[in-house]
Amino acid sequence: MSLEGYAIKDIEKVIIGIDGRKVTKVDIARLSAPGENYLSLVFSVDILVEDRAGRRETIKAVAKRLPLVEMKFNMSAMMMKNEIKFYSKIEPLLREFAKEYEFNTDYYPKYLGSRLSLDPEETEPDAETVLFIKNLLPEGYINEDRHIGFDLEAAKAILKTLARFHGIPLAMKFKNPEFFEVIKKTLEHPNFSGPPKNGPPEDAVDPDDLMWENIVKIPACQPYVSNLKKLQENLLPMPERFIGGGKEPWNTVSHNDFWVNNMLIKVPGYLVKLLDFQGCSYSSFARDLVFFLLTSVRDEIQQTHFDDLLRYYYDELTAVLVKIHVPKLKFSYEEYLEEVNRVATKLEVSHALTFCNVIFAVKGAQKDHLTGEVDMFEKMKEMMNNMGERQKEKIGLVVKLCVRRGWL
Repeated sequence: MSLEGYAIKDIEKVIIGIDGRKVTKVDIARLSAPGENYLSLVFSVDILVEDRAGRRETIKAVAKRLPLVEMKFNMSAMMMKNEIKFYSKIEPLLREFAKEYEFNTDYYPKYLGSRLSLDPEETEPDAETVLFIKNLLPEGYINEDRHIGFDLEAAKAILKTLARFHGIPLAMKFKNPEFFEVIKKTLEHPNFSGPPKNGPPEDAVDPDDLMWENIVKIPACQPYVSNLKKLQENLLPMPERFIGGGKEPWNTVSHNDFWVNNMLIKVPGYLVKLLDFQGCSYSSFARDLVFFLLTSVRDEIQQTHFDDLLRYYYDELTAVLVKIHVPKLKFSYEEYLEEVNRVATKLEVSHALTFCNVIFAVKGAQKDHLTGEVDMFEKMKEMMNNMGERQKEKIGLVVKLCVRRGWL
């Protein structure tokens, strides 16, 4: 794609760490291929700075930008604003609270600054909106192959991180309710209070109907058509389906998009960094847990270690709550499984089946809706009507697993 229009104006006023040094060169390149991001463009940005003594340093950053093309269904601006709020307002509060109890929150990439607009009075994102975080790829962090998923050791490392991501704010809710109320209010999604302003064209096929129509055609799913039809009939409204559905006392900071592309891992050591906090909400811990296990671990791990991984996350979460000493959140494994089963059945099975179509889509063959090559709805329609073998295989495996567990 052409980078015309994506030059970052006044970069020295945004990036944290320049400290008065002169910016002598900025190199920008697109970091993710079409099909790897759906709501924002991601760039690597190398900023060469020089101090008065001639000493040079290259600040390696990742920049998230809004697509400059107009899309019929555009959640990008809202999501960008949410992620800027997460890094600038929520993460510092979580880090401060965690330090009191000797927890490290280094699973968040280092925040390097952001802006909504060149106009300091503007409160909504525009063409100059940008979010910077540290580029971790030069340090050896990688994305796993989305068609394969994580092995057992990596999955455990991620679940341990997820238990802290959930457990620290969950404990804060009881130990420091004043801090937590700030976080909870910041997580509110006012734009999700009703239907999106820009939905599918009136004559378009409903994406939900199209998805279910194609899923039941998969041979491995045909024995379970009645189960799938029942799930389809009981789908929640769109806002609650993707950001709500929580139940006390289980509600915490929920990522809501916790799949393989939204985390980086570094081996040896299995160090984990979490990404993309644009869809976070106040909801049940079980949302991220179930979605991750259904979409982002290797097939053989999913089939043979599912219960082991559920138990592993429970042990890690309860360890966080015990260390912070939150007796009100002392719950049995049976109570925990009850919440997992409730969220899976009500929310995350449909979420996972929907996104398996995206996650396991053929690589390198997708047109780029973020640069105007295709409308996003047309792209999704084409993807659903022309599923590849890996999409069908994974959806079939997930359906069988969910039926076996009583989730479908």
